[in-house]
Amino acid sequence: MTFDLSNARFAFLDLETTGLSPWFGDRICEVGIVVTEGKRIRASYQQLVNPERPLSPAAASTNGLKDAELAKAPTFRQVAREVLAHLKEATVVCHNAQFDLQFLDSEFRRIGHEIQLSNVIDTLFIAREHFDFPSYSLTNIATEFKIQNPEAHRALADALTDKAVFFALLEALKPTGKQFDEFIGLYNSPAWPRDGIQLPTELGEVIQSGKRLLITYVDKSGEQTERWVTPIQVLGLSDYLYLRGYCHLRNDERTFRLDRILSIRIELDH
Repeated sequence: MTFDLSNARFAFLDLETTGLSPWFGDRICEVGIVVTEGKRIRASYQQLVNPERPLSPAAASTNGLKDAELAKAPTFRQVAREVLAHLKEATVVCHNAQFDLQFLDSEFRRIGHEIQLSNVIDTLFIAREHFDFPSYSLTNIATEFKIQNPEAHRALADALTDKAVFFALLEALKPTGKQFDEFIGLYNSPAWPRDGIQLPTELGEVIQSGKRLLITYVDKSGEQTERWVTPIQVLGLSDYLYLRGYCHLRNDERTFRLDRILSIRIELDH
């Protein structure tokens, strides 16, 4: 079946979260949805959500949200109906869909509801399959297509950016004869750890680069240090996700809780 792109209903979805894994209790703290008919925006939705737990240091550093403002927001249970209404009868488009949708799935399960998303498109998958970019983060792909996103890492801004990226990808793929419906998949509720550990695109890319990383790390006492680390693997331990790596500060292998890494940078080639 071929969809009429000009009249197709899309819901571009982005979430901000308290950390990296719903399996260890992380929650949604902001929802952004842009509903379109073809390229025409029909509705937009931005909602802070009380996650009923503190932001991790890494999340707070990335999205700039504060626990105090989130504490005044409605809980996910209170906004779940609105969220579903915006996603209803739409092809849901996300960047790194499995990461966001595992959080959405977890929140709905908490309130005794199982989401069914029969039409899902992942712009990360499209980009990786058909384009050669130095990075496949949403920010970098937007830069490749000269798309502005001054409020990166806020939910509605990223949903709007993903809308622009999606249509730019489709336009660039026109000469190949690819139709957008070829990229539609069915979302299946993940069953960690069988489906592997899902990480945000940028974080996953730098860890998998194999290069030394300069990380800013905050320990449980709140002390910040900078150190060079050569990554070895990401582990799901009893309490959270960790990066195991060779720490050049200590000249030994160490594990670093991923939600305590405030910033991370790849060593430049000489």
